[in-house]
Amino acid sequence: MPLPRHARDMPALFDTHCHLTDEPLAGRLEDVLTTARKHGVHRIMVPGYDPESSRRALALAARHEGICAAVGLHPGRLEPGAAFPASGLRTLLAAGSARAVGEIGLDYAGPDHDQRHQREVLEHQLDFAREFDLPVILHCRKAFQPLLDILRQHPGIRFVLHAFGGGPEMAAAFLDLGGYIAFGGGVTRPNARRVRRTAPMVPADRMVLETDAPYIGSHTVPKPLLEPRHLPDIAAALAALRGMEPEEIAAVTTTNANRLFRIAANS
Repeated sequence: MPLPRHARDMPALFDTHCHLTDEPLAGRLEDVLTTARKHGVHRIMVPGYDPESSRRALALAARHEGICAAVGLHPGRLEPGAAFPASGLRTLLAAGSARAVGEIGLDYAGPDHDQRHQREVLEHQLDFAREFDLPVILHCRKAFQPLLDILRQHPGIRFVLHAFGGGPEMAAAFLDLGGYIAFGGGVTRPNARRVRRTAPMVPADRMVLETDAPYIGSHTVPKPLLEPRHLPDIAAALAALRGMEPEEIAAVTTTNANRLFRIAANS
């Protein structure tokens, strides 16, 4: 099947959030990467969400050109009463190959979340980001205001708010702190009204693209089947919302991602 025009003609794309360490992507990694490249996706950020997934992400980045890795502890992976594995995560970051701290943040959507513990763990990891001069990849559910409050207490941290689904006012608050906004499958869904209102107002130099595969789907692809090769569809949807060409979105979002993660454009 020939590639759609918007995939065939685009500049190189950067998927800033994809869990290649997890199934069903991990079990068919070579095919996923080959197909992604055919669709113009030449760089993929793989975030960790606990020490083991962070190690796997770093191993993937060491073995495969075009993959970069982040190290972090996701709020959903916190066990009640469990100590923060500071030394283990710090050791992984100290090795020097991680491009970001993440996926970290706050998640107040679950019934058993411990807000105080989540905040403490997040602040530990923001301290890591400052120590190692790395950006952070932020997860946030039902906790936008607490996250803003914490970020204001840690000025100067470079960050991207991943899988953003909020409205323009909330986006503006994070942009005021210097953050980037990552757009994924939400912009392809006609009923995702808040994020589709937000997409046109984010400055062109502060937006990036992601799939969050295999955990978030698009309007036409269910989440277990989403892959980096679908990133051109997200770029095209974002372009339509902003009155731009998909090729423009591809170019600017890749430039932004390279700047955020301090990756040379020709590396």
